[in-house]
Amino acid sequence: MAQKIINLLKKGCALALFLSILFFTHSSFAGTKGSISIIIDDMGYDYYVMQKFLEIDLPIAFSFIPDTPFDYMSNDFCKKGYTVMLHMPSESVTKSLNVNYALLLRVSDSKEEIFDKLNKALKSIPCASGFNNHMGSMFLQSEEKMTDTMEFLKQHNLFFVDSLTSPNSVGYKVACKYHVDYAVRDMFIDNKKRINYVKQNLLDAIKLAKQGKNVILIGHENIINYEAIIHLKGKLKPYLRDIKENLKQCQ
Repeated sequence: MAQKIINLLKKGCALALFLSILFFTHSSFAGTKGSISIIIDDMGYDYYVMQKFLEIDLPIAFSFIPDTPFDYMSNDFCKKGYTVMLHMPSESVTKSLNVNYALLLRVSDSKEEIFDKLNKALKSIPCASGFNNHMGSMFLQSEEKMTDTMEFLKQHNLFFVDSLTSPNSVGYKVACKYHVDYAVRDMFIDNKKRINYVKQNLLDAIKLAKQGKNVILIGHENIINYEAIIHLKGKLKPYLRDIKENLKQCQ
């Protein structure tokens, strides 16, 4: 009788050990699962594509250029529960790119001019909760101008995503310095406007997420990106997180 009790206790301990290992393994796996955040830039130009994205029903962020033909549709995206951002034109080192934007942030702007342009931009995109740069390979190299920008973002409780259009960008460093929540772009998914190219980049991001990495992707307002995301919706969905969930904070 005593031996039977001992055997039962041994079995109970073994079962408890097995369950503990199973729980630990599952918890560890869940804890290392990475994520993907997608931002669609250049919103405000193509009404047809915007209508498509409006119904995509995924936690994607949409970044609108102010003073565009359909920037008012940013309100529709907010009402649907999407994160909307201000995609602010910023001075490029390529001068020919700087001619089409009345609200372009320039390194020659005073602090007052920067604030004035950003206030006007927010009036175009009133429900924006974040900011990322459109172009900006020159502007984002200026610590002085990015300091002015971060002061504005801080005052208006906007987060910052560095599109990293220049390897010399100081944007995310200044954001950290001024305690503005931020993220940094890892990959542009559509440098080539081919659906198979975009799909491969999305699949590569999924692989990175499976390895435990948090990946920030930027694409643009076009039908190719929409179709690529729709095609891979089932594979992407377990890893997709709103950009707000992948922001970094500096103490």
